[in-house]
Amino acid sequence: MVNQKRTRDDILESVIDTVHRKGFVATSLSELFKLSGASSGSFYNYFSSKHALAHALIDLEWQKLEQHVLQPAADASPSPIEQLFWILDKLEQKQTQSPLCSGCLLGNFIVDLVEQDDSFREHLQHIFQHWQDALAQRLRQGQGQLKADIEPDRLAEQIITVIEGAMLMGRLHRDAIRLHRSFEIARQLIRQALREGSSVGDRPAQPAIAQHPAT
Repeated sequence: MVNQKRTRDDILESVIDTVHRKGFVATSLSELFKLSGASSGSFYNYFSSKHALAHALIDLEWQKLEQHVLQPAADASPSPIEQLFWILDKLEQKQTQSPLCSGCLLGNFIVDLVEQDDSFREHLQHIFQHWQDALAQRLRQGQGQLKADIEPDRLAEQIITVIEGAMLMGRLHRDAIRLHRSFEIARQLIRQALREGSSVGDRPAQPAIAQHPAT
């Protein structure tokens, strides 16, 4: 029986994994209703349209990134630069979990939605700027360990570009070893930015996680 009392958060959490795996455009409204267990009336009580649901999912995914990756990095190490390595490790680990190499949901939304409506382009630009700012802030905090000519905002932009490319190609190939090599490029960008003799970043490369079949 359809649950008439599903909350807004219930609906978002119940559909986000399928949208991540299948894509938002390819997931029909009827499938969204079925996944959420909400009636159409209950669904539209929270979301005026399918587009409104997509915007809510963008915000939810950003909240998850903040809560599970960006904020915990500060507890993982007092060093802002080591926090960047921790963030990369965490993102790579997430991609190698089931389903294998599902890509970045926010990045997938760029492919799926920005040509649908300009509001999605603006929303995702805003979200990615927040993400880039979070990396740039750590680079500024650790600037004493960086070469004098390093611009934190430019380096953060490069890291984001490599991360998103790594996850997009990871989704294409579903190859954890290839994904690992791509994440190593992002780590190398940070290592190359460090002053000579800096002990930060002097860590062994993370071993590639053995490839396993996609589920």
